[in-house]
Amino acid sequence: MARSRLPLRGIAVFSAISRLGSFKAAARELNLSPSALSHQIRALEEELGIELFKRGRKGIALSPDAARYAETLNDLFDRMSRATAEIAAPGWDQTSKSVVRIMTPPSIAAHWLVPRLPAFIKAHPNIDLRLSAIRTAEGNTDDFDITIRYGDAARWRSVAQPLLKEVMQPYCAPSRLRRKASVTAKTLLSLPLIQSRENAVSWETWFRQRGIPFDTSGLQLLQIDPSYVAIEAAVNGVGVILESSILTATHVKAGRLVTPLRETQTAAPAYWLMPLRKGVRVPVQEAYAWLIEQARHPTDV
Repeated sequence: MARSRLPLRGIAVFSAISRLGSFKAAARELNLSPSALSHQIRALEEELGIELFKRGRKGIALSPDAARYAETLNDLFDRMSRATAEIAAPGWDQTSKSVVRIMTPPSIAAHWLVPRLPAFIKAHPNIDLRLSAIRTAEGNTDDFDITIRYGDAARWRSVAQPLLKEVMQPYCAPSRLRRKASVTAKTLLSLPLIQSRENAVSWETWFRQRGIPFDTSGLQLLQIDPSYVAIEAAVNGVGVILESSILTATHVKAGRLVTPLRETQTAAPAYWLMPLRKGVRVPVQEAYAWLIEQARHPTDV
């Protein structure tokens, strides 16, 4: 086989799995997700035209040919490591940053987590944090070390740890209130109202809870999605938004958003931390604990 055709990445993955005897252990060592590891092995098997592992209930087993192949590869990798150490500058082989992958809904990533990342990086310089702001349905949780979910207690309370609770209330830019002597729930109907499909509570529900008819024919109702874009629209004076106290906290603290009337009754679904898998690496545990600590002071940045 020509050197240019050698599937080096797959070979390295196969060598690690055979040496450690476990897909999970190899994934931790290589800082790869389990699904990425499986993909590399499938590609290598297709390239070589053989099955390298027998997968069963008791784990994995190598065929006799694959075991001989693994022995040769492991010896070669040892030799490469020694040769590289001899020529490299002192300290090159020190432990590199440990990768920690977090999956979180886009809105909380943009408005709550990202503003806190500088503090995390300062406190944990040896952790390579990789944040994926995607909707739950779009992500495979096996690809991540930590997963944040959004929803009500009936769905998540039995399987996850509460992270953040929020209150839904109206917000707008200060400029929207300069000519208003006083604001009530009913007078909000005279202002442009921003709504988003992702909102946990709709304007219609909010007004009807207060016994106020919600006739869309006479309203300035703007549909803006996703919700973090809708929040930015409110910051820029486009209209009033019905949003989370968690997602708007940094804008409120900076004076970019104000509450025309403070809401204390409309509770919303919460954010939840899915439990860690058994045997996770220490850096993952540290990131998990950091998130919990940050949630104790949800509006401090």
